[in-house]
Amino acid sequence: MELIYIGIFLFAVAFAVVAIFASVALKRAANTMETLGETLSDVEKKMKHITPELQKMLEETGRTADDINDKVAAADGVFDSLNHMGTSISACNQMLHSKTTKLPAFMSPRFMDRLTDTLKWGEVANQVYRKWKKDGLKENVNLSTSKK
Repeated sequence: MELIYIGIFLFAVAFAVVAIFASVALKRAANTMETLGETLSDVEKKMKHITPELQKMLEETGRTADDINDKVAAADGVFDSLNHMGTSISACNQMLHSKTTKLPAFMSPRFMDRLTDTLKWGEVANQVYRKWKKDGLKENVNLSTSKK
């Protein structure tokens, strides 16, 4: 019978040890939950502070995106003008190319000699005309002063 009492006593001690360890574990879990609650409370307060700022930032980002969109739309005209200018330059280039294919005929040595002679005779004619004009003015001046 004493053995039964010793077994019951050992069972009671073991139960007490398990109860103490369970109590300590539950106390630590409770402390952890309390700390977690405080942390979440702090996070909630900070989120209440951050949320309006985030909303303002999102609104500002939306306004900035709209502004960029408006400016890009305004620049479309410039790019269209540049496109038209490029088309005009291309057409001009094609016209010049078609005209310059005929240029070698005008650049022959015979044509260049004729052109040079024409320029020389044109200069001679210009000088003669100026001299006649100058001499004509002198005669008019001499005639008008001699009549007085």
